[in-house]
Amino acid sequence: MSFDPHVANICKTSFCHIRALRRIRKLLTISDIKTVATAVVSSRLDYCNSLLYGMTDCNINKLQRIQNSLARLVTNSNSRCHITPVLAELHWLPVSARIEYKVALLTYKTMTTERPIYLNELLKLYKPARQLRSSSHCSLHDDGAKTVFGSRAFCHAAPTVWNALPSSLTDEFQTMSLTVFKRHLKTHFYKKSFVL
Repeated sequence: MSFDPHVANICKTSFCHIRALRRIRKLLTISDIKTVATAVVSSRLDYCNSLLYGMTDCNINKLQRIQNSLARLVTNSNSRCHITPVLAELHWLPVSARIEYKVALLTYKTMTTERPIYLNELLKLYKPARQLRSSSHCSLHDDGAKTVFGSRAFCHAAPTVWNALPSSLTDEFQTMSLTVFKRHLKTHFYKKSFVL
């Protein structure tokens, strides 16, 4: 369950598409190349990426190199320039933040719709034994994983990511529509990833 073959396959196909896009880069406007790059390569990075939560830093770095190459291609920036301002300009979250974003979004959808049932059964609201100031916060209970591999399971990943979100998101999630929640969630991860 290291996902090494999966990551290697994503890298191989993504770099192949990036090389093909590089050949037609001069023929497209920046908005066109951004659309094509998102559809062809970024979608591969986002597909089922919640399963990659807790993956090794080595594999995360491989996926981040794909995103960095794609960002440089879209903006036509030099390979020697720092990549963080380029990603911030494109409003692309780094790979690790995209994975946490997906886990948080999946948690929100499960808590608001109570579907799918098999995921909803894994989420339990934290109820302290006595009245605390934090009792009003909508936190999830996490009984703690015994192993690093176990911490990647949804029953541990969801509370870890959810409880790390600001209380303005978690306490008001039931009153927010999906669109509003996604916008606030992306803003949170954008500010966390790129120091403004």
